[in-house]
Amino acid sequence: MANCPPHWTGAACDWPICVHGRANPATKLCNCYNYYSPPFCISCLPGYWGESCDRQPLKGVTSASDFPIRIPPFLVKPMLFAIALLFVVLILFLVYRVRIYIRNRRPPRYDDIAKDLPPPYSS
Repeated sequence: MANCPPHWTGAACDWPICVHGRANPATKLCNCYNYYSPPFCISCLPGYWGESCDRQPLKGVTSASDFPIRIPPFLVKPMLFAIALLFVVLILFLVYRVRIYIRNRRPPRYDDIAKDLPPPYSS
């Protein structure tokens, strides 16, 4: 047996060791399973991962053109203005409701505050 470099085998060290694939006898190159990358089918192709190199990451939004909802440019400023206006109205409504709550609070009853009777008046 010859002393071959890593990932090679055979009498002349001309056969690749395909970890996750099979060597093609005609070309002596690896045909990798799933999405393993040549030359030795050890790691996954770019964009694939997992124990079997069969998983792809979820496609993320990388640019504005990938976003599924397209807003015409002339509507962007009016929409932002409407959102800001809605936010201001919400804040004003909350302030109004807090003021009404504070104004409508009743003072505690006298009987709840005074536990003892006041001293009698002397003449």
